[in-house]
Formats: sequence, C-alpha cells, structure tokens
Amino acid sequence: MSLLKRYVLTKFIWTYLVTALGLISIFLVIDFFERFDEFFSRNAPTSDLLLFYWYRIPHITFYMAPQAVLLATAITLSTLARDNEVTAMRACGIGITGITLPIIGASAVIALLVLACNEYVRPQASKKMNHIFYVKVRQKMQYGAVQTDQIWLKSKYGAIWNVDRYDPEQNQMFQVRIFLTDEHNVIKKRIDAKEAKWVENKWKFKNGSYRTFNEGGLHKTEYFNDRFFPLREMPEDFEKIRIKPGELSLSEMYQSIQTKTTEGKDMTDKWVDLHFKISYPFISIVLALLAIPLSLKSSRHGGALFALGINLAMGFFFSFIYALGISLGHSGAFGPALSAWGPNLLFMALGFYLMLTLDSEHILPWAIGKKRI
Repeated sequence: MSLLKRYVLTKFIWTYLVTALGLISIFLVIDFFERFDEFFSRNAPTSDLLLFYWYRIPHITFYMAPQAVLLATAITLSTLARDNEVTAMRACGIGITGITLPIIGASAVIALLVLACNEYVRPQASKKMNHIFYVKVRQKMQYGAVQTDQIWLKSKYGAIWNVDRYDPEQNQMFQVRIFLTDEHNVIKKRIDAKEAKWVENKWKFKNGSYRTFNEGGLHKTEYFNDRFFPLREMPEDFEKIRIKPGELSLSEMYQSIQTKTTEGKDMTDKWVDLHFKISYPFISIVLALLAIPLSLKSSRHGGALFALGINLAMGFFFSFIYALGISLGHSGAFGPALSAWGPNLLFMALGFYLMLTLDSEHILPWAIGKKRI
C-alpha cells in the first residue's frame, strides 16, 4: 500500500472511530434519560444500570456503524478536498479510485465485523441486557420461560397438536386436540382429551374421544377414560422458549425458521427479519459509495459543511427507502430478499453512477450537458 493510500486510510479510520463513539454516546445518553426513572423508581442497584448499558452497546453499534461510515467518509474527503490534498494526489497520478479504495475496503471490513458481532456477540449481550431489564428490574419471572398457553404444533411426523395449557414441570397438558393426517395432509384421525401426561415414555390421555374419518366423513367415535396412543412427539417438542428476536444469532434464527416452516407456519416476516439482519451491515459499503462522489463534488461548491449536509440528506433518503422496503416485505408486497437487498443494490448502482460522473462540474449527474451561465 502506498504512503498516500495509507494516509487516507489512517485518516478515515480515526475519523470513523471518533464518529462512531460520538453516535453511540448520544444514543446512550438519550436512552438513559428515557429509562433511568424506571431503574430508580424500582430501586435497581447502580451496578445493574451500568451493566444494562454495557450490554446494550453491541445493539447500538449494529445500528450506528453504517451511519458512522457515511459521516466519516464525508468528513474525511471534504477536509482532504478543502486542503487541496485530493488535487495534489491526482496531480501525482493517483486516480479517484486509488484515493478512495482504502475507504471502500475499510467500509467492507466494518460491515463484516458488524455481521460477525451480530452472530457471536450481540445475541449473548442482548440476553443479559434483557434479563437485567425484565427479570431484575421489572421482575417478570416469565421472561424467557417455556410457552405454556395456547400452543399449536405441527410436528415433522404429520400430527397437529392444539393445547390450551402445558405444564413443563409435570409434562402434563390440559384440553388437548390432536389431528393426525396422511401424506396428503388430509385428517384421518382426531384425539380430544381433557388431560394428557407423559408416562413411561408415552402419552397417557384421560377423559376423551378418538375419532376416525374416511372419504365420506366421520367413520367411528370411541370414548375412553384412560388410554395410551402411539404418538411420536415428545415433551421436548413442546418446550419452546420465548426468545426475543435480538437474542437469536443468524444461524439460530435460520434454524428456527426452518423448524417452524415444517410445522406449517407462515414465516414470511421472519425471513424478512433474517435478510434485514444480514443486509443491514452492508449498508456501510453502500453509504461509502454514495458519500465519496457526493463529498468530492459538493465540497467544490460549498465546503465541508455543505458536503456534510448533502451526505446527511442522502443518508436520510436512503434510510427512508430501506425502511419502506422492509415494511413492504412484512406486508408481503415484496419478497424477503428483495425488500432487504433491493435498496442496497439500487443505491449502490447510484453510487457507481455518481463515481463515473465525478469529473463533472455539476453536483448532480443529470445536470451534465446543461450550459453553465
């Protein structure tokens, strides 16, 4: 790496660290004033408050990292342009690509680090943060507990279970309805019982009925007081923990989606959330590609502050389009991949287009061809 490229990279990294620290600090201060009343009104110890915000940092970093890239790129390039350092570098034979490649490379590394943090650091930190807030402060002992009410389960063996209440300590269910289907998902048998309990590695049902169906409808109904049925589902299949989305790693989220899909549940929203968690870190690269031409062009016309304003406006516009895409994905108007990755690809193409028209004297490319007055 040449000396000039190392100089640009060092300047960008330093600016990014300062900018990211500033954004995270602002977020923490605002969040503190929103929550401190609840901590102090419930007499929570100061150590819990400090630990809560310590574990909250990875969550905030996930959202602030791309925004910090935008600001760091704009500040770095606009100051270089203001001091005529970009002109000097180009006079030495270094093109715009050579000058800005360290920034794009650093943005890609930041995106990968945020993605890794989202997989290995943020889930564990979120679990500890939520435990402090919900269990220690709000004293909600059911947080993170096994789901016990209104359970629907479609197992991989084809049985559909509906349970009003489940006691995981006793492996006991109340008001149970089971629908047994064939390979064409046609209901062939139905079990209704007031109670079911796991006994000797089998489900023992009490006070219920057993119905069989044929092509003409109901074939036979049998009533029983106590009866065992050869069902393959075990208590472990029902012990699903209530986990908040931020507590799941990407791999855990993917496995959860796959499992629930086999149960017949519509997982469109979860697919959108998964694509969001993967695509969001790469906004860093998109914003860097946008900020490079905007900073260099706008700094010719209005200086560093003007360049910063232009980049902030573009950043807000991109955030709006990205949020709109995610909303359309949740509504089903767009597919999960398109809703999360579409805005990235669209604005990345815009960034490359702006780079290609960088030597124009106009701020915006569509002004090319107009005569200057």
